[in-house]
Amino acid sequence: MGINGRLYDWEDVSIRLPSGETVGVTEIGYKDGQDVDPRYGRGSTPRGYGRKNYEASGSMTLDRDEFDRLARELTATGGGIYDHVPFPIVVNYANEDQGTITDTLPACRITSFDTSGSQGEANVGAVKCEFKILEPILWNGLPAKRRR
Repeated sequence: MGINGRLYDWEDVSIRLPSGETVGVTEIGYKDGQDVDPRYGRGSTPRGYGRKNYEASGSMTLDRDEFDRLARELTATGGGIYDHVPFPIVVNYANEDQGTITDTLPACRITSFDTSGSQGEANVGAVKCEFKILEPILWNGLPAKRRR
């Protein structure tokens, strides 16, 4: 428990991209999962189950200047933004009186960028980035799935 009930907040989060530690990410989210299908035989209750494929994905919103830095890094070896090699994203949660939590999203491939803005917005030009995570997420060092 944090001092006086203070838990992690946005000030406690740091994010590392291929362009280095970033300060221009205003939102990040990631998820993973492995669905199962019940297997039936005679009767109306499952006899067992079959596993589907593990999947992981995420998204983040970057300020325009942070997007420009990331785009330059992804195209540094030639090619376009979507021609990049998979890269890790590291997210740290570090509160003053709590241990640091580190989630590693290995082998990320960007699948889309989206920007929109309207008159009156304070952050015009923010870029939403969707990505697939091609290896199991390490949730504070614990693998979501063992590799076979």
